[in-house]
Amino acid sequence: MKKLTMLLALGATMALMPSVSKATIIGSGHDFSPTGSYGPAKTNGLARFVWGGETNTYNNPCQVCHIPHKAQTYASAKAPLWNHAPSSQASSYITYDSAGSASYKGGSITLGSSIACLSCHDGSVAINQTAGGNGKNATNSLSGAAVYAPTFSIETAKAGTFASGAGPYVGFTDLTQMHPLGVSYTACVSGGDDELQATTYDLLPKMLKGASKTVECASCHDIHRTTGASATVSHSLIVDLEGGALCLECHKK
Repeated sequence: MKKLTMLLALGATMALMPSVSKATIIGSGHDFSPTGSYGPAKTNGLARFVWGGETNTYNNPCQVCHIPHKAQTYASAKAPLWNHAPSSQASSYITYDSAGSASYKGGSITLGSSIACLSCHDGSVAINQTAGGNGKNATNSLSGAAVYAPTFSIETAKAGTFASGAGPYVGFTDLTQMHPLGVSYTACVSGGDDELQATTYDLLPKMLKGASKTVECASCHDIHRTTGASATVSHSLIVDLEGGALCLECHKK
């Protein structure tokens, strides 16, 4: 009886404990629903969509980026079922090693999933501009004002020229003043960069992307907030910047 009483007491205690929900897009800086970061004060949310051929709308923060049907053609290789309008500047980006960086010891650079991030963050495409025109964007019946991410989101050579949200910023393609993207980490290691951590170090297996283990935007920024400490640090970083912790995930210095 005493044991049963203790078990019942333990069960009651656990039932009263606050539940810990898994971090997600919901409630994050990328939650574009009416109650999210871009709520009523900012065009009533950017995640409002219309049912098929009807006029009723619904809120789906996931659909801003992903869609089960009619995804972008590059989605299978770059980002799962990508729904956002692509940047027309993608083929003209100038990457970090274009000028022959003395510090870069890898092979050629090919942008991977970062292309998906840049479809919002190069400043040429509005955040609320979906690929199929099936959501709230600058051209369809649910239209509100086009909302642009500020160009300093990607630290271009022209960053800061315009105010946040004032875009579009056509011609902002210089990526040489930001951390390299599309870089094969394994190619850098085999190329003689002995100041890099082993690919099995700490969170690196989750940070490196694809078969070529490339460094992309999502290597540092975990917008789904499912890796590391991303739910608690600025800009959804997987590891805090304090003490150089994020840098030390890759670099031995």
